[in-house]
Amino acid sequence: MTMADCWASSLAPTSSASSPRHPKSPIGASSRVTDSQQGSVDRGVGVSETHATIDLDAYLHNIALLRSMAPAGSAFMAVVKADAYGHGLIGCARAAAEVGCEWLAVARVTEAMRLRAAGITTPTLVLGPPVSSRLAEAIRADVTFAAGSWSMVEALCAAAREAGQPARVHVKVDIGMRRYGFMPDELPTALERLTNMNDLDIDGFFSHFSSADEPGAEPTGEQVSTFSAAVEVARNAGINPRWVHLSNSAGIITGRTGPTNLVRAGAATYGLSPSPEVPCDPRFRPVMSIRSVVTRVSQAPAGVAVSYNAIYRTTNTETLATVAIGYADGIPRPLANQGWFVIGGTPRPIRGRVCMDQTIVGDADGVSEGDQVVVVGPAATGAMTFEDIGPMASTNNYEAATRLTARVPRIYVRDGRAVAREDWLCDTPAQDNE
Repeated sequence: MTMADCWASSLAPTSSASSPRHPKSPIGASSRVTDSQQGSVDRGVGVSETHATIDLDAYLHNIALLRSMAPAGSAFMAVVKADAYGHGLIGCARAAAEVGCEWLAVARVTEAMRLRAAGITTPTLVLGPPVSSRLAEAIRADVTFAAGSWSMVEALCAAAREAGQPARVHVKVDIGMRRYGFMPDELPTALERLTNMNDLDIDGFFSHFSSADEPGAEPTGEQVSTFSAAVEVARNAGINPRWVHLSNSAGIITGRTGPTNLVRAGAATYGLSPSPEVPCDPRFRPVMSIRSVVTRVSQAPAGVAVSYNAIYRTTNTETLATVAIGYADGIPRPLANQGWFVIGGTPRPIRGRVCMDQTIVGDADGVSEGDQVVVVGPAATGAMTFEDIGPMASTNNYEAATRLTARVPRIYVRDGRAVAREDWLCDTPAQDNE
């Protein structure tokens, strides 16, 4: 079986230039996958299979909602780095391109090249340092790069000469992250040098908030001022980039955007709140749900240890159910004795350690082998959400989402119908040379 067999999609490769601007689902319209619709998806996948359902209607609805919150006339950059925060790079990028997102953003050159290999031609920015042996190839593929240090600029110039065309860049200024970008005090000299480099095409200017997802406007307000001053320095140097961007999801939601014409969002497009202090409002929809299956049901007498290291013992006779999902699929081990799965409409608590490939839940009276399990789902159904998982795993909600591993198939749904499947582990393995 080839990857083409694993990825059977009705979402044709598209570019933003030829796509309608607005999503199919209007703001405020329900875009949730209903139980009956989920049942049809499950039947298409195979009830014995652990899988994630990606609700593209919800994803596009969230993008439309963020557009409505941004300053009028702003272009939109959909951030699909880290496998679209665990939701699947190709499926989400195609959907974003289909509804006219002007830009896509990734973190690595390899991610950008995966988009191009899939036929996605929407302008794509590599947000991080472009460390790659494929820079010349990426330049020819019309990928845009973040220019934020001299070592990276030199690498881009060398690759541009190899490619035979300039490297398109967005100049990054560091306004507080101390991570990547030219510092404000070195910007005048940096811009003077950059404008004299024939191997670069300066197309944009950007930065990134460090604290927009925290209460209190002072740090973020200072960073908006720093960025605004940096934009003026660039214009005074004769640089008038086509694209200027600063805001992330938290910045858009809180209305802190600065002097920009492009907004950049990742977490909120997937229905993930930027932080507990800056939650998504109720109109945002969760995009991912995760389901699995019960593989064993057993009765355990009182005093029996469950799973590794005996961190849970039954206090009474208890029905236990084994579920075919574990930390190798992305379920954090710290959910031991904290998390829960929903089976038959009832939350069932995790008992003992989460194993690599399986998890045991208790209070499983009435559960049968083969029953479907909601691992992550809408809060209204009693299921765990990524907002629940984050604190239990001592992290945030979107790290919890990005932990979903490649062996969990992603099933993409539009109007309650499965339209695409991404399953990297069904690809034909490499053969040894004989």
